[in-house]
Amino acid sequence: MDGLNQDVEIVQELERQLERSGYFTHSSLSNQAERINEIESFLYGLIDTLIDDGKVKKEKLEEVVQNVRTETLARKEHFHAGIAIRVDAAEKKDDFVPVNCEERLHICKGVCCKLNFALSVEEIEGGKSKWDLGQPYYIRQKSTGYCTHLDENKQCCSIYNDRPKVCKKYSCANDTRIWKDFETMELNTEWIETNLQERKVQLQGVYMIPEQKIEYKAKS
Repeated sequence: MDGLNQDVEIVQELERQLERSGYFTHSSLSNQAERINEIESFLYGLIDTLIDDGKVKKEKLEEVVQNVRTETLARKEHFHAGIAIRVDAAEKKDDFVPVNCEERLHICKGVCCKLNFALSVEEIEGGKSKWDLGQPYYIRQKSTGYCTHLDENKQCCSIYNDRPKVCKKYSCANDTRIWKDFETMELNTEWIETNLQERKVQLQGVYMIPEQKIEYKAKS
């Protein structure tokens, strides 16, 4: 029976992921199409009006548009489909602060495993870390909000030796979202209850590294 129950749970999780994938794709495409149609109608109407009135020269306009397009791409401000790839900065050896996790687990309940982050190309292609079909290419999370790789009974990572790099270098010691007072183990319950509850489809997440920069890449 245990094996059967486990198979049912796997199928249910797969179904949930497929639902999230479909919802993400359809809602994103619909929203983008609606925005693009509205912008195009307004923009082309404005351009035609300005050209017809002689207030804008067509050739000059095309030149300016190309310059703006180039600058937007260079600044990574171009519109994207919400597919994220993590690009890690150079590591600083002195940044990591060790944490006595075993002594804190009964208080924090491993809440850091509810934080969201995008995977790197190496992690995606390595196949050890599962990414969320509803929000490519972020770490997959259960409906409880916890990382799919967390064994909630044992309170440990099931892929610990192959865990993502961002997990390896994360320390909650200076993370005020988790601890009001790290030394006295006073948990920031208000922030956690507000931001790290049941996992839902979202276009933005609460990231493991607060200042982490995400580089968005379109599929070639």
